[in-house]
Amino acid sequence: MSRSSLVQAIYETALSCGFDNCGIIPVSALDGYKQRLQEREEAVPQSRPVYQDIEHLAAVRELYPWAKSVVVCITWLGAYRYPLSLQGLYGKAFLLSPDTVPDCEAHRQKLHFETWLAEQGLRFEGGETNAPARIIPLRYAAVAAGLGIFRKNNFFYGEKGSYYELEGYLIDQPCEYTHECRLRPCADSCTLCQKACRTKALSAPYTMNPLSCTSFWTTFGQGAVPPHLTADQFTTWLCGCDACQDVCPYNRHDWSQGKDFPGLQELEPLLQPETIVAASDAELCDKVIPKTDLHISPDQVQTLRTSALRILAYLKKRGDTPARKE
Repeated sequence: MSRSSLVQAIYETALSCGFDNCGIIPVSALDGYKQRLQEREEAVPQSRPVYQDIEHLAAVRELYPWAKSVVVCITWLGAYRYPLSLQGLYGKAFLLSPDTVPDCEAHRQKLHFETWLAEQGLRFEGGETNAPARIIPLRYAAVAAGLGIFRKNNFFYGEKGSYYELEGYLIDQPCEYTHECRLRPCADSCTLCQKACRTKALSAPYTMNPLSCTSFWTTFGQGAVPPHLTADQFTTWLCGCDACQDVCPYNRHDWSQGKDFPGLQELEPLLQPETIVAASDAELCDKVIPKTDLHISPDQVQTLRTSALRILAYLKKRGDTPARKE
């Protein structure tokens, strides 16, 4: 197969496997990511320990010398309905990730794409999604491929907003299929995402302090509230936080519409904070931890209870109940 034929075949197969769009860039297009990390560290020096944990993403060519290209695929999660009772509790990208339901059709299609890559004789590595960083800086790669842009809240945005699942693969053949992105940038005057961030993690446009991020503390931070923040600033977020995305005018979407995500409706009662507190370790490990998309490990079930107890205390302080949480 010629190079041009291979490029076209990868793109068309990705779309036939259910991805909304696909781009391919040379591995060298990731070289600028190192500078981006350095800029983040310089802007918020106290964040250096966090960014040091992902420095390997800036060394893809050194770590994978056989890799020639990066295939980036995106899938819009807004095709699914998101239960009202879970809004303000869990990050949508966690609970709506097809990777958390191995027997669902979307996940099977992804595996079909990987099987197809292998059948073409391609050496590849990846298949990661929004799970914790593995080998590819996915948002950076997606922007480099012209699939979208960064907005002030630091998230990748495609044509339908920021609620996309991104997947990436390193392949051993030189290929390129980039798009011309025509999305308008954020207005200079817009500060909605910064105002919506109660912990002030969004200290400036296009930057952030991960050590002040609610999503960080409710996942990797094991539910702790650091000394420089208060429990009330976390409001009702149990795992993740969508505040800066939900307020964004480019994310206007009715989450009551769409198809049901596999198994989520049945799991909805267990995901409530009062139920999390009472659930056994076995039940949390079996049914809830997998829904965090690797952001909480099986040996950290107490993270869920810690956050759930914080939420219940917050609601009690407000004279509210879980059913009427904001």
